[in-house]
This record gives sequence, structure tokens and C-alpha cells, in this order.
Amino acid sequence: MEYSGLIGIFLSITLMAYIIYKTFNIILKNNVNNYQQFVENIMPERLKENKILGLTINNIINIFLLISFNIMVAGFATYFMQELNIPKWCGCILIAILAFMILSKNINGVIKINTYLIPIIILLIIFLGANKIKYTKIIEGEHIKNSIYWILSSILYASYNSITLIPILISFRKSINTKKESLLIAIFVTFIMIILSVVIFLLMNTFIKEIYNVEIPIIYIANTLGTGFKYIYGIVILMAISTTAICAGYGFLSNVTRNRKNYMLCAGIMCLLSVLIGQIGFSNLINLLYPIFGYLGILQIIFLIMR
Repeated sequence: MEYSGLIGIFLSITLMAYIIYKTFNIILKNNVNNYQQFVENIMPERLKENKILGLTINNIINIFLLISFNIMVAGFATYFMQELNIPKWCGCILIAILAFMILSKNINGVIKINTYLIPIIILLIIFLGANKIKYTKIIEGEHIKNSIYWILSSILYASYNSITLIPILISFRKSINTKKESLLIAIFVTFIMIILSVVIFLLMNTFIKEIYNVEIPIIYIANTLGTGFKYIYGIVILMAISTTAICAGYGFLSNVTRNRKNYMLCAGIMCLLSVLIGQIGFSNLINLLYPIFGYLGILQIIFLIMR
């Protein structure tokens, strides 16, 4: 199918919209305050008493947060290597030190930064698409044309995003009061995600030959608009990567530590190991680890549908 990529985008985002709507409804109906309560509400009755399963799901979340932290560190280092030809280990050390300094203090300011960064990123991507998308025939690999690979990829994308998406939705429980509000939010988020996903897809297709071996292709494409836009977009992306890494790291540390001493020790070890893990490479980590959590996230989606 020639346009399987676009169809996959709609399939994945539709599934994520369903997850958002269903999650908010469960939160409202059962007065859910944390992720553990949410898991208890979606699990079949015969499994609710299984403490091992509940502990396993909680550990999966923690591991995913830790991996997300390391992937963001690798992405930060990859930007410096790709754009400035600076070795990966230098970029990894820089973001690791920055993350440790912020994690040892207060991350509230970092969380607030995201509320400004997200609209800016949306506008920059739309601006980039408006200037650089050209009409070209959609190019797809033979492994996509001749199989259901694109269907599986779409489901996996939605499922591994649901692992961290649901805890975030739970944190907004005080802002949602009715099913109508949850439906409107799901529709709005779906609309924004479809626009951004289609723009990025068409951008990738326009520059498919140039970005074949590029680890962060959107940065390469942004560079074609000139030096000014290149650095503006680069700064915004680096800030987004940094705040995402810090939030993921904080989520992991909050879940696995019980006192300040252990928190600081684990934060130091986590940041130190990220310098080593970051050498594996941004795209390599994504290709290796995200599909694994995608398969695990499918179980959560099945529970949601059954609920």
C-alpha cells in the first residue's frame, strides 16, 4: 500500500486518542489518584490479588523512565556530534552534569519550561513544513509494502507512549471534571498530533535521500532554512530534550528512593551510567528498546479495552 505510512499515523493517533479518553473516564469514575490505583482499576478481577503482577507492572514503568532518561542523554549528545562535530562523550557529560545539578535541587521550574516549549515546537514544525514540504511520490521500503509491518509499528508506537502518557494524564485529574471535557481534550490532542505527524512525515519524505543516515533528521531539515533558524530550532530542541530527560529521571528516582541520601546516590549513579550508555547512540537505543516496551504496553491497552 503506497500510503501505509500516513494510514499508520492515523491508526496510531486514533488509538492514543482512545487511550486518553478511556483513561480520563476511569480516573473520574473511580477517583484515581496515582498510577497504582489506575492499574488496579483496569486489571481483571482475578488478577487484582496478584501482587507479583502489580509489582512487575510498576517495575516496567520505572525501567521505562530510566531508559527514557538515557535515550534523551544520547539524543543531546547526538545533536552536538551531528551539528558541531563534538564527540558523543562530551555531550553526554554535559547533560549528565546539568541533570544531576537540577535533580539535586528543584525541578518545578523545569516542568514550567515545558508549558512554553511545547507551543513553540508546534509552531516551528508547522513553519518548517510550510516552507520545505514539496510534492513527491511517497517512498516506502519493500518490508513495509509487502507486509503488515506498518500496522504493528503503529500499534507499538501508541502502546509504548501509553506507558508514560497514562501517569501524566493522572496528574491532571483535578483539571478534568466531566466526560465531555475528557472527550474534548482527546479530540483536541488528536487534531494537533495528526497535524504534526503528517507534517513531519511529509518532511521526511521530501528529504528521504538526504537524511538516510542522519540520526536526528528533523534538525538536518531545519538547517536548510538558514543559520538563524538552525540555531533557534537547535536551542529549542536541546531544551526540550533536557527537560524531558530531567522529568524522566526525577520520575524514576521518586519511585525507587525513600530518603534524600538514597535519592542523591541513585541520581549520581544514574547520571554517571548515562554517559556510558549514551555512547550506544540515539537511534540505536530507540530501535532496540522502544519496541520492547511497545509490546509490554499492548497488555495495558488490552486491559483498558476490556475495562
